[in-house]
Amino acid sequence: MLKLLKKVTISAVLVVATSTIYPALGVAADSYQKDKLSGAEQHPLSFKNEKQLVLADQDSQKRAVDAHIQLNYAEEPTAKQATKLNYNPVGWHNYKFKYKKANASIGKSWLFNRGHLIGYQFSGLNDEAKNLVPETAYLNTGALKKSNASNKKAMLYYERGLTKWLKHHKSSRLDYQVTPMYSGNELLPRQIRLSYIGYSNSGEKVKISLKSYREEDGNDGATVVYLNNDSSNAIINYADGTAKNTLHKKADLAAQKEAAEEASSAAASSSARASSEAVSSAKASSEAEQSSIAAAQKAASEASVSQAAAASSQAAANSAAAASAAQAQAAQNQSAATQTYTGESQQIIGNSKSHIYHVPGQAGYYMNSSNAVYFNSEADAQAAGYRKSLR
Repeated sequence: MLKLLKKVTISAVLVVATSTIYPALGVAADSYQKDKLSGAEQHPLSFKNEKQLVLADQDSQKRAVDAHIQLNYAEEPTAKQATKLNYNPVGWHNYKFKYKKANASIGKSWLFNRGHLIGYQFSGLNDEAKNLVPETAYLNTGALKKSNASNKKAMLYYERGLTKWLKHHKSSRLDYQVTPMYSGNELLPRQIRLSYIGYSNSGEKVKISLKSYREEDGNDGATVVYLNNDSSNAIINYADGTAKNTLHKKADLAAQKEAAEEASSAAASSSARASSEAVSSAKASSEAEQSSIAAAQKAASEASVSQAAAASSQAAANSAAAASAAQAQAAQNQSAATQTYTGESQQIIGNSKSHIYHVPGQAGYYMNSSNAVYFNSEADAQAAGYRKSLR
């Protein structure tokens, strides 16, 4: 897919025309790039002794596509950045999710940031739609809350490093390209690719290394880095930008596993019991049939042929009724084994605060009546959003 960028001017910054393609990129074995992601081609801009800023037009889904800048130290913006962003990039949602602090206590923080592709410290742009995508706070700042500039999995580490590089190479130019990497038509990028290289004042390329284990060799001598747009306390739906908190995910998985094992054990026990009862019923039916046949034979010796036929027919009917009753009893036993119902001697009690229910015989069955909620069956409790106690 080939998309021609429009030539636009933002403030005093020159924006040039170029072309952007969306290949399904191959991945080297030692690369941090995820497989089957698409993004703009990575190449440095041609050297010019002036500031260049190239922003690709949004695609048909209103997604930001690529941002590219070339500048020197003197061309960095000096105006203070506005504290508030008003533009919501496509796929934007936000959630205040729980997370576990270093001291094991629980805190809450915003999951997403409106993330600049080219940071304000280079571009001077704040509310520019072509330069914004939904990024996790962890990707953007290196921490679930506040920031960690030493985290090499976050953009902040590289932005700080490139700012320092410009400060220590004031006669050189920095070429910096930032590309969101998408999977198909998903609205949120799964990764962000950074690409950077220096130019001397005579236009010769200068390799830049920020001493990160994630740095790789890119095209035309550039250094590239792939960063994941994720967060340890969330499962993100990249197709639409929604997310779920996973702070208690391990506990939930353990509970689900235990419930599944208990259900499997109960089903196996019920099946074995039903099978045993069916065998016993079949044996009883056989004995009854043999007894009926013997009675019919005795009656035949004392009565007419028609009376013997009637007795045999009655015996067959009795045998069929006995077998049907045995099958019905086995089915009833199997159904009862899969569910716990309330009766005169037992109730299912839920705790309205914890949303955990208990059945008779479990620890914690007796509780403060002010928190108790009663259900007719486990199915009713589960439909109300309660889960069974593990103890």
